[in-house]
Amino acid sequence: MALPSRVTSENEAAEKKGEDDEADEKNDAWEIRYEIDPILDFKRRHLENAMDEIEKYSRIQFLPRTTQRCYLNITKDDGCYFNSGDNCFQIISLGVGCRDFGTILHELLHVFGFEHEHNRPDRDEHLVIHWENIEEEHKIQFEKLETSKYLWNDFPIDYESIMIYDSYSFSKNDLMTIERKNGGELVRNNKLSEIDKEKLRKL
Repeated sequence: MALPSRVTSENEAAEKKGEDDEADEKNDAWEIRYEIDPILDFKRRHLENAMDEIEKYSRIQFLPRTTQRCYLNITKDDGCYFNSGDNCFQIISLGVGCRDFGTILHELLHVFGFEHEHNRPDRDEHLVIHWENIEEEHKIQFEKLETSKYLWNDFPIDYESIMIYDSYSFSKNDLMTIERKNGGELVRNNKLSEIDKEKLRKL
């Protein structure tokens, strides 16, 4: 996935934010212009809180769109997804059932090249995929990525990541679709893990 361009901020460096584990003071920002569909105004606070969480651990800065041609459009369509489009006009859909804080944060991270942990090139070393239990139309969601197209090869698999699917995702028969190689169950996380934060710092 192509990533948005980083631009140099004309403002002075932002004040260093609170905790020691937060991002260091920086002289430049990676600006992401966005527009929220009015139909999602009732979720604007969740959206802005998720953006704040990403900004806290990175040099990313979300700014409302004014007249920019290239921006992130946050709208309501069927389901939850991120579409990188032409790397200029990008879309996040937050359909019914996709509007809690954890899901919004998950989808926003896709903008920056975050992928699902079960799609890692080395996932077969850590996870078992039960293809026979996956809904046919969603099997594509479980394909592995090529090493050359995966940004995070230097990071270990993260069972606590907000990008991990739970063990019953897209199950057609209420049986596990993913589990750890040791037999452990995967549980969805609704907040950034320590590795998620470290990845944001590396951007």
